[in-house]
Amino acid sequence: MRTINLLIASLLLLPGCSAQVKNARTVNVKIDGDCGMCEKTIERVGMVKGESEVDWVVETHMARITFDSTRTDLDAILQRVAQAGYDNEQYLAPKEAYAKLPGCCQYERTMVHADVMTGDANPVSADGQHQHAEAEGTSDQQSNANPLTPVYEAYFTLKDALVASDAKAGTSAAQELGKALAAVDMGTLDHEVHMVWMKVMGPLADQAKAIATAEDLEAQRKAFVQLTDPMAQLVKAAPLSAPIYRDHCPMYEGGADWLSTEKPIRNPFYGSMMMTCGSVKETIAK
Repeated sequence: MRTINLLIASLLLLPGCSAQVKNARTVNVKIDGDCGMCEKTIERVGMVKGESEVDWVVETHMARITFDSTRTDLDAILQRVAQAGYDNEQYLAPKEAYAKLPGCCQYERTMVHADVMTGDANPVSADGQHQHAEAEGTSDQQSNANPLTPVYEAYFTLKDALVASDAKAGTSAAQELGKALAAVDMGTLDHEVHMVWMKVMGPLADQAKAIATAEDLEAQRKAFVQLTDPMAQLVKAAPLSAPIYRDHCPMYEGGADWLSTEKPIRNPFYGSMMMTCGSVKETIAK
């Protein structure tokens, strides 16, 4: 019996044993790759001692991921995997990361991601870029300058709807923002912008959806408070040619910010009740 107990104890100390991970949650996720070298890399970058473990199977491309849900989440793990060059159900690898993989590890890129708001799918081509149908009424000139411009424009349209205290227009603008977020071609983003995008895309989509499904104007405004900080991070990483102003209202929810293309204050949290309440907190420019 003593021998059996010692054997069990030694097995629990093995690096791959999920007993080391407390508050364990286990998820099965598809991660693309081709060979044993891919397996070693995926498992290495996904693992953090005492926090997360990854067991990836070459033949099925399925990974069994176990993580401490109080210390990390699946997004953080899959972001690391993507940055190492491997497409997965949640994130696509940057082109530069994929290109650096050894020849035997450069798998065929066929991963498909679901559109956050509409359920459409965005396939990935062999060079790592999304293949999107061109939206009606969108010119090449609009899409070439900054791939995030449609996201910014949708945000400012939403802000203007809240300034006008128009909940219906706010719902429509939030839906358009969700579509713009989902249509971003990650393959066109510079590496630094891509890193920020992967960090903020989830929170932005969540708040856009919250505003789009909110029951009234006040609920939209509360969700809009949470939208501004991740949007500001994105604007700083990929600024427009014209300056963007980060404005601050000291009264709403104990203090709340919003972004604007105009320097004069037009408060989206109070509208005509307190239109000029606030001040310019920061100017974001190239």
